[in-house]
Amino acid sequence: MSDSTLSGMALGLVALAAIFLFAARYEYAQSNRRDANLLAAVAITSLISGAAVFLI
Repeated sequence: MSDSTLSGMALGLVALAAIFLFAARYEYAQSNRRDANLLAAVAITSLISGAAVFLI
């Protein structure tokens, strides 16, 4: 893949992580701890994936 495609994928994963973090914060504020933990885990996985793609 070209470098621009990989950087675009990395930025997309970071943007996706930001969306999930906002959703986790909302669920945490609503006292929905289980859903907040799951959303935060998905956000962390997305951030790690974005970093891995960026470093490739």
